Amino acid sequence: MKHALALAIGSLLALPAAAANLIPNPDFTGGTTGWTMSTTGSGTATLDTTTGSPDAPSVRLIATPANTDVSVFSSCVAVDDSQHVDLVANVRGNAGAATLEVDTFSDDACATALSQIVSTPVQANQTWTPYSLQDVALPNGSRSAQVVLTATEGTDATAGDANFDHIELGPTGTVPGFVDVNQEGLSGTWFNPPTSGQGMQFTFSPDDSTPGVGTVFGTWYTFDTTAGDESAQRWYTMQAALTTAESVEFPIYQNTGGNFDSPPVTTAVQVGTGSLAFDSCTSGTFTYAFDDGRTGTIPLTRAMPNVNCVETGTPTIAASDFGFSGTYYDPATAGQGMVVEINPNNAYAFVGWYTYALAGQTSGAAGQRWITAQAPYTVGSGTVDLTLYDTTGGTFDSDATAVTTVPIGTATLTFTSCTTATFDYTISAGELAGQSDSIPLSRLGSTPASCSTITQ
Repeated sequence: MKHALALAIGSLLALPAAAANLIPNPDFTGGTTGWTMSTTGSGTATLDTTTGSPDAPSVRLIATPANTDVSVFSSCVAVDDSQHVDLVANVRGNAGAATLEVDTFSDDACATALSQIVSTPVQANQTWTPYSLQDVALPNGSRSAQVVLTATEGTDATAGDANFDHIELGPTGTVPGFVDVNQEGLSGTWFNPPTSGQGMQFTFSPDDSTPGVGTVFGTWYTFDTTAGDESAQRWYTMQAALTTAESVEFPIYQNTGGNFDSPPVTTAVQVGTGSLAFDSCTSGTFTYAFDDGRTGTIPLTRAMPNVNCVETGTPTIAASDFGFSGTYYDPATAGQGMVVEINPNNAYAFVGWYTYALAGQTSGAAGQRWITAQAPYTVGSGTVDLTLYDTTGGTFDSDATAVTTVPIGTATLTFTSCTTATFDYTISAGELAGQSDSIPLSRLGSTPASCSTITQ
């Protein structure tokens, strides 16, 4: 979101490596590169750009007639027979059944077959479902392997018709497949390093509706499609229920018609749709489609260290300053607010402030403004002294233009409880120079488990 944030990533943070997936082009984002299509069986194998999990495209196999199979094969990958492996895939059975298979070979080129390790047939249920073969022992002498995806006849004797996506094969424990989105630990600041100077923040509230169902609120700080001054800043919000473990789909909203740190209250208007999924606690994918025709997929990297996200199992949520993280606003100026990350693992705080120009009420999207704030802090203090920054010159989801970030003031964020805070700011430079105030903040959404035992 700004050059200082990028510097922090490069100089302060040690991010864990991503999952060790051996399969190239696992999500078919490169078309069918790395896959041999429809060489076995009777039917068709095509790239399906209409559906996928976590996102389109996927590969669709349709067997015909009913009592035949149709398969596709991954490229040949090197394996070690001393290791056990996991195979993970997302499957949508449209009719009949689907199977997953690992074929092993005694040479390096997948030429001399050793074994076929085949899953139980997955019967069609017309929904995307994760499926896996776990802790599979490779036969002695295995030196290479292929993943085979097959549509086959179902128990109801109907022909196989199935979609496959997000294929992962690797040593046991290294390919979680996807990270459960219904967990607090995914809250925080995320960005795409090539487009540093813009990014996103998310607040995940697990199980706040019913067990297994939570909510997510997100903000996206970016720019217009043409670079410019502050009038080219753009921000969007996302809010949705977490109804599946694997990913979340949501409307994308835009608010206009507001004034900086003043009424009126503004209303969110849907301008597109998006989806969000994570393949580790430090990496994810954000896909968007705007009503005006803009579409894209953004790879996301966590900006600060993971605190309590887990890739498998149940998170252990200890009380910490991370519990102060979340979305805050002043009800008197609803439609603008802040997303806060307080990270005790590197004693650093980052705030994204989504707001408006001084007289933005009549300026439409050009009246949007966003400010970032960050600084080290003293762990356990409940108070953070921040530097405010203004960022201009960027282009929507692009590194085509140079971003400029400059300090414009200072602020102090003081938490008075797990649900309330005050934000005292003074702006000394830029178009908002001379503005100062003390903003009473209330948490939007439920209190994180990691904050439930903190008192200040």
